[in-house]
Amino acid sequence: MFQIDIFCLREIDLLNRFAKEVSENQAQGESKESAFIVGYQLAEDLGRAYSDRLILQTFIEAENSVTDTPLKEMLGLIRSMYVLVTLDEDVAFLRYGYLTVEAAATVRREIVKLCAEIRPHALSLVSSFGIPDAFLSPIAFDWVATNSWSN
Repeated sequence: MFQIDIFCLREIDLLNRFAKEVSENQAQGESKESAFIVGYQLAEDLGRAYSDRLILQTFIEAENSVTDTPLKEMLGLIRSMYVLVTLDEDVAFLRYGYLTVEAAATVRREIVKLCAEIRPHALSLVSSFGIPDAFLSPIAFDWVATNSWSN
């Protein structure tokens, strides 16, 4: 599956880049701690890549355990949205060349298409979280009145 493959590729590549950078800095006489700190940007990107992959894997496992076809299809849309938004928001995909500028533009267009597909189900999706009304702001009930000039 392309989605998990690109997340794994990013994580493995960042791990290799980080290990190489730390090793090179240590070879130049820096302490392990200093070499690690110098590579903070790669370490941060690696941490995010690891977290993103685990979230995606957990989502896929949960999705695969569902037998209800309409629910499975909706989960597939939500998973795809998660992947595309991650691709769009994490600059590491562009910084390290996993995506081209043209591909990033395509990702943005696909997000818009997915939003249109998910939009009719938005209320059901939000309601499925079971958030009590007391925890919701007034905009959740009447966005027109909440955004009027009198407020």
